[in-house]
Amino acid sequence: MFSIIQQNVVRFLLLTALQVMVISNLNLSPFLVPNILPLFILLLPFSIPRWMLMLIGFFSGVIADIFLGTLGFNAAAGLLVAYIRPFIINLITPKGAEFEQSPNIFSQGFTWFLIYLSIAVLIHHSFYLLIESGTFYNIILLLTRIILSSILSLAFMFIGLYLFSVKKRRIN
Repeated sequence: MFSIIQQNVVRFLLLTALQVMVISNLNLSPFLVPNILPLFILLLPFSIPRWMLMLIGFFSGVIADIFLGTLGFNAAAGLLVAYIRPFIINLITPKGAEFEQSPNIFSQGFTWFLIYLSIAVLIHHSFYLLIESGTFYNIILLLTRIILSSILSLAFMFIGLYLFSVKKRRIN
């Protein structure tokens, strides 16, 4: 059985390869900029210290930027997602809830996971697409890109989670 570190290294390599080789080459529309890389940060164990989470978020973004040629956009957005992740978890988790070691769509439940991913992906895409555009000049276009890209990214993430997650149901 894989250790937690090995599992997350494999997850990072697979998500990065999928993003670089497939998703970034889809060219669906200028309004659709799907990005599944935040999923790596969002699936890390709950117990990981914030400073380590931020280092992982930054360096995973740097590696993605090297392959995608995005000039630090993924590093900045990954760092932001790593920073806000504990706040999102504390915001949406009921008091006294006991979760497994890492977020899992089956153990936390679909609703919790949908809210968790939606908030994080919306923040990630807002920041990423804002620094990519570099301006608020056409705010309607920017908001359209953020919303459509977030929806498509969430769809890709949920498809991947349902295909590759271990199906341990929550006990309630």
